[in-house]
Amino acid sequence: MQFSEMIFVGAFLPLFLFFSFISKSIRGKNLVFLFFSIVFLLFQGLISLGVLLLLSLFSFYAAKRLKTEKKYFFPFSIVLLLLPLLFFKYSVFFRFLPQWIRGLMPFGISFYSFRLISYLADCKEGMEPEENFFHFAIYAFAFPVISQGPILRYKEMRGEIVSRESNFTNLSQGLFRFSFGLWKKMILADELGKLSTSFLPMERLTGLAVQGSNAPSFLAVFFSSLAFMLQIYLDFSAYTDMAIGIGEMVGFSIPENFQYPYEAKCIRDFWRRWHISLSCFFRDYIYIPLGGNRLSFGRRVINLLVIWILTGMWHGATANFILWGLYYFMIIVMELLMKHIIHRFPIHLPARKKDEANINEPALHEKETEQKCKWNIFNPAYGKTVVLHIYTLVVVFISWIFFRYSNFAVLKNVLKSLFLLSGNAFSDGRSLILFRNHIFLFLLAVLFSTSLFQKLDAFCEDLMLRGRIRKEKKGKREEEGFYGMEEEADMEEIKDRGAIDVGTIDIGTIDEDARRKFGVETEEDIEEAMQKESGLSEEELRRHSNALKKIQRKTKWTIFFLDHGEKMYYFLKILLALLALCISFAAMAGQSYTPFLYNQF
Repeated sequence: MQFSEMIFVGAFLPLFLFFSFISKSIRGKNLVFLFFSIVFLLFQGLISLGVLLLLSLFSFYAAKRLKTEKKYFFPFSIVLLLLPLLFFKYSVFFRFLPQWIRGLMPFGISFYSFRLISYLADCKEGMEPEENFFHFAIYAFAFPVISQGPILRYKEMRGEIVSRESNFTNLSQGLFRFSFGLWKKMILADELGKLSTSFLPMERLTGLAVQGSNAPSFLAVFFSSLAFMLQIYLDFSAYTDMAIGIGEMVGFSIPENFQYPYEAKCIRDFWRRWHISLSCFFRDYIYIPLGGNRLSFGRRVINLLVIWILTGMWHGATANFILWGLYYFMIIVMELLMKHIIHRFPIHLPARKKDEANINEPALHEKETEQKCKWNIFNPAYGKTVVLHIYTLVVVFISWIFFRYSNFAVLKNVLKSLFLLSGNAFSDGRSLILFRNHIFLFLLAVLFSTSLFQKLDAFCEDLMLRGRIRKEKKGKREEEGFYGMEEEADMEEIKDRGAIDVGTIDIGTIDEDARRKFGVETEEDIEEAMQKESGLSEEELRRHSNALKKIQRKTKWTIFFLDHGEKMYYFLKILLALLALCISFAAMAGQSYTPFLYNQF
């Protein structure tokens, strides 16, 4: 059972949420969470449940003995946790094994093996081992993170197992995050997967490798690889969105696993954004213990080689994953060698005049200057950013080709076609028609691979915060007086004197009084009087009046959004969540109207 299946969205998740919210005590909520986690694993088979149970029991008792046992006990425990993962991952190569075992992979073993290893490593570094197996089982069996991560650490979940808050706000935010992830998986990622194989069918590639048939065109390889590049990110990040949403609905804070990696400006930055929990695992438990950045450059290169071979092995059992890891190893070593050239271009920012500069705030001056030049295409900083971004996308684009094809003959032919080394055509009619019919899908996929919507959400939250502050100040003024300084006795004295209440002033009355005072009757007379008083020409006065009206309109809309923005924000979020759920249900039920959406050109 997967998060994107009808049985999960239509039955499992509603029942889980229902029993979670009717349980009042934290122990009841934990029982519900553990029970549904076990049921979720039972859908994957008894072998998956049995392997996880054995590894969890071993990790729980091994952690409590780390302080009393000899030094070799910790590495021995790590080897025992890794043996099942290595056995099942590489069982396909063991010909002497029974057929039903070869290729068998317990559900989520790659993720929960690393989670249990991180628990033992943290206990070795001083974290207090968990004494309650019931609490530890909630961490080990947690179904939101068991299939696609992130690789959660026990210290990130420990406090919330004992005490967490489940309320309507968390439920609504989590529901939106889950619905968004489900929509991204069903409508974007799955459709991109189908499109990728449509551009470059595997049967054609296999025939090319065996029979030497006509090579695919450059555009066929390019569009197929581009669709796969977008699909793998949207698919993986969609599962993370759904996991974070499920956790948030019941009070668990699951960390982010992706930070828009296709916006990175170098490969090291890419791996700080892509599968963050895996990168942090290798960094904290392997790279740093091996010496990290404190060693000489040669030793760092050896440590990086170890890290990237292990990264490739974790992702898959075939040799192309090792090649994929070595590819990234070479790119990162090259970046380290050339960082003074690639990442440290001197940028000469325009300086202000001495009388305009604030010598007490040089950092602020530099920041302001960078902001002014940010979108200037002639600014060296902008050019450097564009070049580095294109470089990163090209490197990542090629890496997914190594990742995708396990057959080396197919991989070689695809690379030759991509670089126009096989005598193939640049384009073909079929690829152009497919791209034209699915251009809307590509545009949506690119849009949702950027941080545009995150920035929009942050802007809305900032607007809501300003609205709350304005509402508080408005309430304070109503309680304390117009200026917020009058005492009660002063207010009574003002009332006794018959002073005018500002809130009851009639603007129309003021206009009539002003007309009588200045001897004018119409608005034209008022404008003429203003022109004489200001000494401005009629054209200048008109421009001034138009500018004033624009400011008034802008202020009016700003006040409107500050007062009503929060209600509109949450209403729109609920509406989008329901819409995403409906579209996802339609796709799961086989009633998807995605061809109507995508085939508009």
